[in-house]
Amino acid sequence: MSGRNERRDRCADLDAFKTLLVVGMILAHVVQIVQAPIDTLAGCLSNLVNLISFSGFLFAFGWGTALSCCTARVRTLWDRLKGPAKILLAFYLSGIAHLVLIDGNGLSAARILSVVTLADLPGHSEFLASFFVLSLAMVGLGQWLGPVAKKPPFLLLGLAMSALFGCVQVNTLDLPWLRILFGAPNNMYFPLAPYAMWLFLGAYHAGKPESFDRIALYVAALATWGFLAVAMMAGHPPSRFPPSTLWVMGSALFLLLYRAASMSIVRRFALPHLLTSPGRHILIYLVASNLALFACQNLFGHVIQNLWQAALVTAAMLIMIAAAIEAVSTATRTSRSLAPAAQT
Repeated sequence: MSGRNERRDRCADLDAFKTLLVVGMILAHVVQIVQAPIDTLAGCLSNLVNLISFSGFLFAFGWGTALSCCTARVRTLWDRLKGPAKILLAFYLSGIAHLVLIDGNGLSAARILSVVTLADLPGHSEFLASFFVLSLAMVGLGQWLGPVAKKPPFLLLGLAMSALFGCVQVNTLDLPWLRILFGAPNNMYFPLAPYAMWLFLGAYHAGKPESFDRIALYVAALATWGFLAVAMMAGHPPSRFPPSTLWVMGSALFLLLYRAASMSIVRRFALPHLLTSPGRHILIYLVASNLALFACQNLFGHVIQNLWQAALVTAAMLIMIAAAIEAVSTATRTSRSLAPAAQT
């Protein structure tokens, strides 16, 4: 591995993997929020990103959680709660912005309260609520995720239970929080139980020097082939809302290729620090891009007309967010270096 890619307390492979996910998700949001009409190419790419993104972020979450258990660093309860707190704040910012700028049904104290209590999950922000609940659970359970996922019987049990939850739906009318955990009819949310297989698989692959083995490749290819076969025979993909097991498994081959690509890139090239910035600052990129896109649609409508314009807008947002993060980081380092001198 290149020396420039070795960072203390971080996994460069994982940062590159998450960067691919963030870039794809922002591009899909550009297409979905500010492009009209959506041409065939843009629609296909957006659907592919939809298939990959939530499963991919869960895979990355399991990967990162399992790696953190291998470090000797002892974290206080407050340190462990900072992650869920940041995700919850990100959900509030994105969700309330969606209500104000996109929803169009008026803003009221009751609606804001429903977002604050997670009873209402506004569009393009639902996944953040799911990750808040997951990260909160991992405060207490995360230390066991890696060891459990490394044991084949427990891994297979977790995968089987997750697949089972993709085949059932739960009526959650009286308990809105359950929609974050289980699939429910008429809900466009991201329930954790059907997708949990990717959390377990991410933890299982954490720390492995190879991107995947031959058996994993065959199983992933079979899962994705099954998804595509059903989609072609039915004329539409398996259910995404609520997620069916076939939908959740459909991203398998793509995620293995993402993992292989990220590991190969890190080992072959000395990546500049800024290139993996999206993978190191996921919340900032996703929330900042959401706010910008919500404001753009509110002020100007659907200003993007094709995929190439969407790609340019995506690149521009990535560059501006990266520049802003770097500027703040530089200013922070400068102020810290000047502080001791000012005290002498």
